[in-house]
Amino acid sequence: MISGRQALAQIEHTIETARQQERQFEQAYTAATEEVGRLRVQRTEAFRELAKLKLDAITKDEVVGHLDAAERQAVALLNNRKETLRQLTERRRQAEERVRQAEAARQAAIDGLEKALAEVEAARRNVEAKISTDLEWISARARVAEVTEQAKQAEKKAVQAEADRDQKRRPYEADPLFMYLWDRKFGTADYRVNPLTRYMDRLVARVVSYDKARANYTLLNEIPERLREHSRRVINQLRETRAKLTALERKALVDAGIEAAETRVAEARDVLSDRVHKLTEAREALAMLDRAYDTSVLEGDTPYRDAVELLAAADERENLEQLYQEALATPTPRDEEIVRSIQTIDGRINQALHRAVNAHHQLKETAQRRAVIEHERERLQHRGYDTPYGTFSNEAALSNILGGVLTGAIGGAVLGQVLNGGFHRGPSPWDSDFGGGLPIPPPDGFDTGGTFGDSDFRTGGSF
Repeated sequence: MISGRQALAQIEHTIETARQQERQFEQAYTAATEEVGRLRVQRTEAFRELAKLKLDAITKDEVVGHLDAAERQAVALLNNRKETLRQLTERRRQAEERVRQAEAARQAAIDGLEKALAEVEAARRNVEAKISTDLEWISARARVAEVTEQAKQAEKKAVQAEADRDQKRRPYEADPLFMYLWDRKFGTADYRVNPLTRYMDRLVARVVSYDKARANYTLLNEIPERLREHSRRVINQLRETRAKLTALERKALVDAGIEAAETRVAEARDVLSDRVHKLTEAREALAMLDRAYDTSVLEGDTPYRDAVELLAAADERENLEQLYQEALATPTPRDEEIVRSIQTIDGRINQALHRAVNAHHQLKETAQRRAVIEHERERLQHRGYDTPYGTFSNEAALSNILGGVLTGAIGGAVLGQVLNGGFHRGPSPWDSDFGGGLPIPPPDGFDTGGTFGDSDFRTGGSF
């Protein structure tokens, strides 16, 4: 069994591993694409030299000029792309470091809050042990238990009466003649009709035995209302009784100096809230850079593509393939040497392209898997699973699932199921009712117990 914070640390470690893999694939992709760019430029240079050998002066000057211009533009685009990617990568690295620092600061703040809460909890337990022998407290506690039981019974009777009412009044409401007279308030002081209608309504009333039915129907509706009102009175009485007990407990806590410890809890909670806010900002900044990186590299890499297309367009424009074939047909040694170098360059370009495609594919898949794990981490923190008072009983499965998601063997939905299925929430200092509980609102993610029925008083806690 591991704590929620340990589970979060595992997830954070997996995310960091994914980012390290992304950097490795990014370096491989960048190196391969830069090599393709360099080789394309070398290929253009070789064709330019071949044009100088094979073409006449006029044609040579025109072809070489076009190739020179294309090469210069391509080199400029590649250099710009390299610098832009370097800056973006460096900004992402810095953003990742800020996230790591913010996460460490958040964990330190949680440690501080946990320590402050431990002081409050120790003080509370000490006071609770001492006051348990106080006769006034024992009497107040017994009275709370007594009225609590009364409140439960009153609520139970009210609910049962309401259910019976809904069931038993159906035959009355299904009788159109009875409901006709009921709606006209027949037999009451509010009944106002002309003499003829009154005569006819009396005939209808005798037919359906309205006087007896009206008394029964009225009582059927009144009993649940009376029981519900009684339940409300008992619940209010319980609130007052509990308030007296809480006042006794709170006085004992204050006399024991609990307020200083509670102040430290409030300060630690505020520090944690500030650290969480800064971590959120750091993660949002990193996510924005991740999106910029995805747009720049994973979804197009526009500057690199433009440079390669520029060189390819120059090849097509000058019909260099024809020049290449002519060079193969002549026995001139220099022609053949240039042609062999072009063939070698073409082979190296294909190899580099293959490496670039593989690295790009791995980079994109790793980024997607990392995003899935980050999404589950956000859900975990939003639900408060990483508090000191939560545990995971399936730590082995969690470790295996994280590894499987990282390698692509397991989908992200399975990770969410493991996190939901393995979590168990333990009691926190905010769950205690002693002395009215902590007079400090908990930070986000700290669940604080429940309620009884549809009312707003609790019957559990430390009593």
